[in-house]
Amino acid sequence: MTAKSVPAIAAACVSCRQCALHSICLAGHLPLEEARALELSLERGRALPAGAALVRCGALMDALIVVRSGSAKSHSVTLEGLEQVHGFVLPGEPVGLEGFGAGVYTCDVTALEPLEYCRMPMRGLEALIERLPGLRRELLRLLGQALDESQRLRGQLGVSDARSRVACFLADLSQRLARRGLPSTEFRLSMSRRDIAHHLGLTLETVSRSLSAFKREGWLQVRARNVKVLRPQVLAALGSSI
Repeated sequence: MTAKSVPAIAAACVSCRQCALHSICLAGHLPLEEARALELSLERGRALPAGAALVRCGALMDALIVVRSGSAKSHSVTLEGLEQVHGFVLPGEPVGLEGFGAGVYTCDVTALEPLEYCRMPMRGLEALIERLPGLRRELLRLLGQALDESQRLRGQLGVSDARSRVACFLADLSQRLARRGLPSTEFRLSMSRRDIAHHLGLTLETVSRSLSAFKREGWLQVRARNVKVLRPQVLAALGSSI
């Protein structure tokens, strides 16, 4: 979850096939020839400091972006002026898929820590989509996955209690880290408790109380943003009860 979680790699000398995230990133799901064609259009290894905007809501979607190291949050502001956090982006995950519909980014994406990202300009991507069937299938898979996650979050917010929401969040985060080959039971949260609360439709106090309860139960060790999951099966079971 921190900028040091994935080794910093000089993008100018590293191809997609050499990247530590190759197996879970866009190119890793494509046939070799298609992956090579995609690489030629990629702009790799751009850096962004913590707190900087990766994309802006309403801006023209001029590229598909994939986070390479670090993490970011996707968020917007309601008509009432309240922040809503839609999700958190980890290494190997794309940014702004919602923009394929209207051609503009539909929310802000902000770096939670220093990050690196790869960028595929839309003009090149559209040309590749027309001639690479594997790329078309992979983008459809990513869009379907994003829709499924959005529906799952809406269902979670509608029927689950606070403890189940927080447990589900931690269990899901642990699984995502594991898929990236990162420590999945002992990690540092790059997002604040307030960010988590805004994501789960809870108050800051409720998130803090839930974490404290999990700590008392012996399920977690929590020190500031450092979390050690002691009973991953229990958290997963509580989260799956949603």
